Amino acid sequence: MELVFNSKDSVKNPNILYRIDLNYIGTPFYGWQSQPHGNTVQDQLEKALQTILRQKVRVSGASRTDTGVHAEHQVATFRLDRELDLRKTMRSIEALIPDSIGITGLSIAEPDFHPIQSAFTKLYRYRFWLGRGSNAFTRRYTWSIPHELNIAAMKEASQALIGRHNFKSFAAVDGSSKTFERTILDIAWSHKGDNLLEVYFLGEGFLKQMVRNLVGTFVEVGQGKRSAGDMQEIIAAQDRTKAGMTAPASGLSLVEIYYHDQRHIADSFKRDEASFSFAYPRV
Repeated sequence: MELVFNSKDSVKNPNILYRIDLNYIGTPFYGWQSQPHGNTVQDQLEKALQTILRQKVRVSGASRTDTGVHAEHQVATFRLDRELDLRKTMRSIEALIPDSIGITGLSIAEPDFHPIQSAFTKLYRYRFWLGRGSNAFTRRYTWSIPHELNIAAMKEASQALIGRHNFKSFAAVDGSSKTFERTILDIAWSHKGDNLLEVYFLGEGFLKQMVRNLVGTFVEVGQGKRSAGDMQEIIAAQDRTKAGMTAPASGLSLVEIYYHDQRHIADSFKRDEASFSFAYPRV
């Protein structure tokens, strides 16, 4: 994401919508959404803005990531009734937020822009570290699984999820969603050397813990506890107890939010090569 600034670093409209592009390591946070204890990404941003602006500001995010889940590109907005020096404000935000949050852009959004409603699709990635031994550099971004998995069966199981389905079997029981139908447009797997395995999910929206519950079910297929053909039955059951375990939050990252019609996972994410990297989106 390029740093975006207004040509004059300020605007003259009375009701201005500001957009923040950011990323964060989710490990120390209780997710995105504000909580009473205050240790969420939204709370940290609002606290910084309140200090800078000397007034309370409510921030809206594009995705409510769960406790411990990372974001390589998150989009947030806030409204203010006065102009800001964007360069100075961005530097001030960066100085006040924890090191585990990064700001890649502060810009003026179109008045009708909404971080959730304007989004077409979202891309999530789950990472596994397979085999004995561990890697200190990847540990907090992966799920370490020492035993052998049937990866081919896991890939086969994932294909049953593409399309529009009722994903109640994969939704957290304490979720607030009233409807459970969601559309997964594409799923892709990528091998990054001998140990690192990635699976990507591109969809229009996801239920609370949906991706982690899907991943946990894939792993049970890989362990031989379920068959790839069980996925259709699990979907049809609409019962959380019929699906697999919830995968650890550490392996999950929100990679990108697309504000254009993106229906397939880009080839750059699907390359099989020995590498470990983070997305740095350019909009």
